[in-house]
Amino acid sequence: MGPRVRSASSLTGISAVLGGSLWVGHTILLAVRPLGCVGQACFEGARRHRESEDIAGLLLVSVLLLAVSVAAALREDGRLGRFRLASLVLLVLGAALLALGIAVNRGSSDGATLWWLHDSDTLGRIVPVLGTLMAGIAMLRDGTPRWLPALFLLAAAASFGVNIQDERALLGLPVGVAWAALGAHVLLVGRPSAAAPPKLPTGAGPVSRR
Repeated sequence: MGPRVRSASSLTGISAVLGGSLWVGHTILLAVRPLGCVGQACFEGARRHRESEDIAGLLLVSVLLLAVSVAAALREDGRLGRFRLASLVLLVLGAALLALGIAVNRGSSDGATLWWLHDSDTLGRIVPVLGTLMAGIAMLRDGTPRWLPALFLLAAAASFGVNIQDERALLGLPVGVAWAALGAHVLLVGRPSAAAPPKLPTGAGPVSRR
């Protein structure tokens, strides 16, 4: 493995560990806040929504790091797989939605003009979760140990049940754990798809056909 490949592999792993850890941190920060309103309680005014706009930047940095991890993996492999490329596109799109929502909301008078972009159980979160799902499918096809894609697919499925207003916010934890586990695996073991092809024994020649 050459220096350039080792550098890309390190970037893949470090970005995944950091991005996944920030995702976990963002989820925990949401979960420890006072419960928000759900369903009819929101119209009765007895309880307010759980605030998430002030930590949306943390989610944005997390998604950007995950996009960097996937991009580094693509560069390392030197080929574009459909599902891995779809993962990168969805992560970049998710980051763009988050950034747009944060920028517009900070400049608005009521602070919630584009809540549907960066509120943590709407598009700003769902699109990166779809990117996680695509990454899991891609790993099923590239020789990664089966427990990693299984973790990604289960984490993505669980995350679709997230509601940041109550305890279901914790359903978002597995996505961050999955990415951090992938990064740790890449740093400690390496990526199977980046491994060199097996060499023929010395003196072995082509097999003749009759």
